[in-house]
Amino acid sequence: MPVFSKLRIPKARKDSARGRCDAVGTDRPPTMGRVSRLAGLILVALLGPAASAVASTSHVSGGAAMVNASAPTGMVNPTSSGSVFTRTLRRGQRGSDVKTLQTWLTDVGDTVPETGYFGSMTKAAVIRFQTTENMRRTGVVGRPTAQTLLAAVNKTAQGSGVLDTPGPSATGTSSWVFPLEPISRVLPSSDWTLDQGVDIGTVNNACGPNVVEVAMTAGTIVQEGIDGFGPAAPVLKVASGPYAGRYIYYGHALPALVPVGTQVTAGEPIAEVGCGDVGISDAPHIEIGISDVGGPPCCPGYQETSPAMYDVVLSLFRKAGGS
Repeated sequence: MPVFSKLRIPKARKDSARGRCDAVGTDRPPTMGRVSRLAGLILVALLGPAASAVASTSHVSGGAAMVNASAPTGMVNPTSSGSVFTRTLRRGQRGSDVKTLQTWLTDVGDTVPETGYFGSMTKAAVIRFQTTENMRRTGVVGRPTAQTLLAAVNKTAQGSGVLDTPGPSATGTSSWVFPLEPISRVLPSSDWTLDQGVDIGTVNNACGPNVVEVAMTAGTIVQEGIDGFGPAAPVLKVASGPYAGRYIYYGHALPALVPVGTQVTAGEPIAEVGCGDVGISDAPHIEIGISDVGGPPCCPGYQETSPAMYDVVLSLFRKAGGS
């Protein structure tokens, strides 16, 4: 059983599927009654063993329902030796972790709709992956399957344009800026860690108007609010250059300063670092990340794009006078 920094059960939402059965061969969500009962069962199963294992670290960050392991600085630094997801994934579940699973299955060559619902199509794709890897063909994603799939995703990402993207010194990106201002309130780069994006803390937990999040480059705000990252996390679609069409997300922001649809320029304030618990977070910080080539807007798998994003952000940090 993995260690949880914050117990979190995906909320059931009303949708057009209410009153209809899950069709065979689709990943359509079940009815609200099934979702509610499922959430209740998960809650009962998790509360007992997890209650005594809640971490008390600061700066804990979460993304698409990934495990929030603690690092020496108290910020996220999951390792391949631990659990990949916070729960075992199986048919009938829904949530952002299921969507991450579907993204990974697509990354390794088995296209699965990224619905966030674990239906028959997702189960079939999991079984095909397990067959390819000579694993037990259960259709259930426990720790062994999740770790093997993550390794396959990382291997596929190498040379695919996900990890070998050009840094800010390349043509078209020299005008990019560091995502936080002022630099004096940003922790040194030695305290940053990699997750789905790059976790960057603030000096003395500075937040709100004291640490403003700015657009790293010109683009359009296409979304605000990301499951796990808080209700105001902005997503910026890059307008031009080597990263044109990619999405930059700002996790744990609150409040957003500009509405969806706003066209912004590099350095323009778009949000503030959230104070307190914003999303799956125990202290003020930002998780800045970039999408895979072709999307979706949020979020990439664990360390699919964060190594490349780290290089970009670190270069900008040093350019701005940070260390």
